[in-house]
Amino acid sequence: MPRHDEQEGAHRASRERLIKLGARLDGDILRRPLGEHWTVAMGLLHLAFWDRFVVERWRHAAVNGLTIPPPIEDYAEDRVNDTLTQLFKRVPVAEALPEALEAAQAVEDVIAQLSSEVVEAVQRAGAPRLLDRSIHRAEHLDEIEAAVGW
Repeated sequence: MPRHDEQEGAHRASRERLIKLGARLDGDILRRPLGEHWTVAMGLLHLAFWDRFVVERWRHAAVNGLTIPPPIEDYAEDRVNDTLTQLFKRVPVAEALPEALEAAQAVEDVIAQLSSEVVEAVQRAGAPRLLDRSIHRAEHLDEIEAAVGW
């Protein structure tokens, strides 16, 4: 797992990638299918949701005196994604990119403030996505670029 400063670089690079991709998006592209049930806009909203959820997990850990947030079962993650699909359909496509960028910055700010002891605890726990949000972003930015042919 990368060191804390390397994660900040990875975050910055993935956020810049999101900005560059966003500069090329228009309403038609945002409505383009992304997989079976989503659109490009919904993919961006998915990124925003999970970045904000990680922020909330870190807040919950701090309030409850936990070194790191408790794990989430894969089953729960899948059910959350399925549930959010209906909500994402109702969000205007023009809101997707600004929300993804704002959420990315919010989670990066929280992660940047974590102590080296907390970072080490996350690494020992094998929970890299609590620290390195670029992993998740890259997966979905790759999907979006493939869907639009970039």
